[in-house]
Amino acid sequence: MDVRGYFLIMAGVVWIAAVAMFLLAPANITNYTVMDVAFYKTPYRTIGQTSYNFNDPKDIRRIPYRIDGWKGVDFRYPKRVYEILDANIILSRAYSKNGTVIWLDIINSDRRKSFHDPRVCYGAKWDIVRERVIPIEFGNLSKVVFERIYVNRLDLVNKKDRWMKMVVLYWFMFRGGEGMTMFRMSALAKDFNRTCDVMKDFAKDLLQIVYKKVERPKTIAETWMERYGVLTIVLAFIPGTVLIAYGVRLARMHET
Repeated sequence: MDVRGYFLIMAGVVWIAAVAMFLLAPANITNYTVMDVAFYKTPYRTIGQTSYNFNDPKDIRRIPYRIDGWKGVDFRYPKRVYEILDANIILSRAYSKNGTVIWLDIINSDRRKSFHDPRVCYGAKWDIVRERVIPIEFGNLSKVVFERIYVNRLDLVNKKDRWMKMVVLYWFMFRGGEGMTMFRMSALAKDFNRTCDVMKDFAKDLLQIVYKKVERPKTIAETWMERYGVLTIVLAFIPGTVLIAYGVRLARMHET
């Protein structure tokens, strides 16, 4: 086969594949927020649309103080903590229900240094006895578009008082060009798994408020067809088709 023909055919295939991937991508992906267990992309990534603007301190504070029987009160850390974090927004609330208290921190910042690794933060006073990624299942609940999210779980034991235990759940949210947000929940525990189950129930109640139900996002192809007609889709594939056709022609000419 003529090398030029082979090159043109491959270029045409790549063009068509790239156009297909582009057209099948969500048209309004910038409206979606990514949830993940780390700053970078992992297999646990999930996307959804938030009901609040997490780059706006006034909007974040609209998160209800009462969430399905949970009652929340704001609290503040010592001044030094805020100086170290240097975050744009820090919302701290303690939610209580049936004798269980869950401390919730929502930290938003466009500076990576604001997000200290919880494993390091707790290391001075606590030992990590178990660390893993766990799912929080939503099933087919109508209030959220995703079926589950994944969060980091830490089981901690106090260095001085080995009877004192704590469970910490945390995950990250971010959207292109905007600040990153970390959710961190912590609760003292007598039994790690039972406390974690209660925290997961609270997280489900919270996230059904934080996130809103959305239908399947339209693809770029669907949006283009609505605005410009099917011809636009056809035209996008023409350059790739021409490259393949011309490449095949060169190959046949070489064979003859």
